[in-house]
Amino acid sequence: MADDREAASTRIKVRDAQWAARADQQFYVQSHTVFHSLQSIAASQQRSEANVYAETGLSAGPSVQTLQYFHRIGSLYCDEVHSYYSALEAEPGDDEAEYLRHLRDVHAVFRLAQLLYVPGDGQGLGVVGEELLHWFNAYDVAPTTEQGDAVAQASPPHQHPEYWDYVFRCVLRGFYGTAATVLQSYTASDVPEALQSIAAETAQLLKVLPRSTAHATEASFLAAHRNWHTSVRVFLSSIQRRMDSVQEQLARDHPASAEDQRLELEAQFRCLLELLCGVQDRVLEFSEDWKEALCTWGALVQPSMKRDDLPDVLQTITDQLPVDCTLPVESVLAELVRGNVTQAIKLCIPLDQWLATHLGDFCDKASLLDAGSGEAMDDGAPDAVGLRDSLLFSWAETLVEEERLWRMALSYLAAVPTEAARDKMRAILFDVPLDAPSAGADPESVREEREAHFAKVEEVLSACIEYGMDDEVRIICRRLGHALMEQHAYGLAVAYSVRARDARLVHEVADRILADYFEHGAAHYIQCVDTIPRVLLEDAGSVLPRAPNTDGAVAFQTPSSIFAPETFDPLAFHVKYRDFHRFYAEPRTWRAAAQTLVELVTADSTPESFLAVLLVDALPLLQASRLYFALPETYELLRVVEKITAAAGGPEQEADYYYQWLYRLLHSGQDKRKGGARDKALQQRSLANERMQVVRLSLLQYLSRVIVEPGSEV
Repeated sequence: MADDREAASTRIKVRDAQWAARADQQFYVQSHTVFHSLQSIAASQQRSEANVYAETGLSAGPSVQTLQYFHRIGSLYCDEVHSYYSALEAEPGDDEAEYLRHLRDVHAVFRLAQLLYVPGDGQGLGVVGEELLHWFNAYDVAPTTEQGDAVAQASPPHQHPEYWDYVFRCVLRGFYGTAATVLQSYTASDVPEALQSIAAETAQLLKVLPRSTAHATEASFLAAHRNWHTSVRVFLSSIQRRMDSVQEQLARDHPASAEDQRLELEAQFRCLLELLCGVQDRVLEFSEDWKEALCTWGALVQPSMKRDDLPDVLQTITDQLPVDCTLPVESVLAELVRGNVTQAIKLCIPLDQWLATHLGDFCDKASLLDAGSGEAMDDGAPDAVGLRDSLLFSWAETLVEEERLWRMALSYLAAVPTEAARDKMRAILFDVPLDAPSAGADPESVREEREAHFAKVEEVLSACIEYGMDDEVRIICRRLGHALMEQHAYGLAVAYSVRARDARLVHEVADRILADYFEHGAAHYIQCVDTIPRVLLEDAGSVLPRAPNTDGAVAFQTPSSIFAPETFDPLAFHVKYRDFHRFYAEPRTWRAAAQTLVELVTADSTPESFLAVLLVDALPLLQASRLYFALPETYELLRVVEKITAAAGGPEQEADYYYQWLYRLLHSGQDKRKGGARDKALQQRSLANERMQVVRLSLLQYLSRVIVEPGSEV
């Protein structure tokens, strides 16, 4: 038996590692819901305790009401184990029998702990015998239905070889009515009248055995049990005399065997009545193990038995029926009965990790664990922490092995108030794969993959927010922003950069968009900017200058924002530069393009390094036959040209600063020129200066046109 159970335990660990059954994960998810509820109740109870301590100066354990709440939580845990068992039992595999037995052990341990230490009334001051009987009968069914059917179908039933074993088992398990019914077999007409009378009276005693649940008070139950017990002892004292009458009646038909029959019947009825009288030796003789003896003890031997009596009673029983320590579940149950809750939890660890974790937390909430009971569980677990915290840490590490259960692992770690647990939470969050899906041939599949990806991203971020991990939110968003930028998903990259509150990254993405503009053209650029979330574009647009007033003067506004205004500077620039290209695409909107260009040139959000490119963009408008710039706008453009050309005439660094984007615009074919880096740089500056001189000359020519033709500008 021990070898079988050990083999089952090994298989269970393999099963857990493989996460093979869907029912497994459902069980862990449902039990986590119960765990979360327990944490909420305990937190509320702790706040109440703090108030009591503040008012009275006395600390108190869980209140009666709180323990009643905890009892209901324990019932929910047990219900989940039962549901899990039922789900597996419905479609058992070839190797499921031992695992189902294991689940019954898990259920039995949790239910016994709840029964003994977190009773339904929140106090547990009453007798405990019948509660133990109900628990044991649910855990270890006996006698079996098959055995009962076999006895009942025999003709007559009392001739069946297992008849008396069945009767004794019914009495030991508290099925007194069933035992009474079976004894009715001796009331048949072919049975001596004296024997019929003995069987009938015994059956009646069984039927009227007092039950604690049938009495309003403990005192009335014990009084009734004493009276009943006296009746049984009186009847037992008369059994020899009454069996003499049975022998006389048997001798009439079977003189040779009458004495043997009488001795057999007397022995069986005497054993039965001694069981009912609670004779200790008889209970120990007929009980299959210490658990059955313990449960019977509270019903027949010591009906006044309470929870505090259990350690002494167990010691008496195990002197005759020792605990089988080769079976982990036996040791756990025995330690619970002895009152060694902490040791029981430790023994649960090799038995079942789920049980150790959740029962450990449950007992901790009820203030049942010894202080300073912690020890390192596995590599990576924190040292010098409580047993409960170590168990939760270890369980979270198990859960995270399954990718889909990482969120649940965080919940368990969040209940551990250690820096190691916090670090583990960070590691889990950072390890969740968030790589954006690459582009594919099928747009629909790409769309679905992206939706699934960003749903996972939001799940990770919401978890960070839930646990107050703001720094981790920014780190994850920053990583995503960089990754999306490399994939040219600029809109999303900007969104996550803003969410990371990383103005530097926003600027970097904005520069990448400009780089793509020079490589792919205006149409691609417009598409890139349009991918930026509208809400960000609206905020960005709010820091741009308004359209010129009727007198041509440019007015500016810089409203406050929840973000620093400089965060939106690159977005503000791109909004307007996109609009410029849209206006420029249609000759009928060139006046709007000219106005937008001037707004860009004069806006604080425009990078100074891009001003030269904007001035080059103005050339087609300046050289057109119509006049698109007003006189004040022309002067503003000239001012900027003079600023750039003046700077370009100074140190090389100044020229490179103002021309860096213009270099890209003029870059085509430059790499084919011969010469070293120095020569190429000189060639670039020369070409840029030439182009700016063209812009300057065009502006001067345009200015003369505006002056010569007053009122002709659009």
